[in-house]
Amino acid sequence: MGAGFDVVHVIFNGINPNVFDGSLDAGAVKARYGIGPLDPMVLFCGRMTVQKGPDLLISAIPMILPDHPHAKFVFVGDGDLRSSCEHQAHGLGVAHACRFLGYRKDRELMELYKACDVVCVPSRNEPFGITILEAWSAEKPVVATKSGSPDEFIWHEVNGLKTDPHPESVAWGIGTLFHDFERARWMGRNGRLAVETAFSWDRVAEQTLSVYTA
Repeated sequence: MGAGFDVVHVIFNGINPNVFDGSLDAGAVKARYGIGPLDPMVLFCGRMTVQKGPDLLISAIPMILPDHPHAKFVFVGDGDLRSSCEHQAHGLGVAHACRFLGYRKDRELMELYKACDVVCVPSRNEPFGITILEAWSAEKPVVATKSGSPDEFIWHEVNGLKTDPHPESVAWGIGTLFHDFERARWMGRNGRLAVETAFSWDRVAEQTLSVYTA
């Protein structure tokens, strides 16, 4: 290649974590969706498509409920897989533990992030995963598959857990965090620190500028 085209600089996406600041009553948020205040809550947020893997999470639920029978799994998003995922949940006998909310945004979405205990990103292929930055902004740990960009920027066992894209591995990740909520909260705090130091828009701007001034 000619001069100037032989170096690739990777700059990740960014987020403004401050929009997630502020306190809230997590129990009150859960109550809106028929979830008990102490019920462990997993949030999936994304398109309901094969690529995003909501069906993998649903398949993992029967492996999680025996140890955590009050756990709830909230699915935020629409897509061509939503109907089949709802049927899948009924077929596996876990519909009582699932909440399919469809598309949500703004304040309601932020409150769901802040009320949950774990954010799950079970993608079969994930180009980046802005959901992870949103989870970290809300100080939540993530369970994400290693299928794509998240494998590059999640610190395994520090701000989340990386799994394989199959139900058994996803179940392991969620179950691991459910077994030690204090460690899960520690991972969430580490995630917020990662966002503030590496994924804020100010940091992204600095990295972009450095490419042109190097």
